[in-house]
Amino acid sequence: EGLAAISCGINKETPILDLCYLEDSAAEVDANFVMTESGKIIEVQGTGEQGTFSRAQLDELLDLAGKGIKKLMRAQRKARK
Repeated sequence: EGLAAISCGINKETPILDLCYLEDSAAEVDANFVMTESGKIIEVQGTGEQGTFSRAQLDELLDLAGKGIKKLMRAQRKARK
C-alpha cells in the first residue's frame, strides 16, 4: 500500500488543505499528515501557532488530510500509467 504526505491548517477559523505560503504563515493551526491511502496514520505533527486547538479541530484536519491523501494517491497511480 502506498503512502503520501500533506499539510493542513486552520486560517481565519477555516480548515484548509495544502496551505500555500501565505496561508501557512498566517495559520492559527499548522498540521502535517503522512497516511496510507486506506487512511492508516504514519505520522501526525500539529502546532497551535497562535494558541491551542481542540480535538474537534484536529479530527476535522485529519478528515481533510485523508481526503487529500486519497486524491494524491489517485494522481500517483495515474502518473505511473
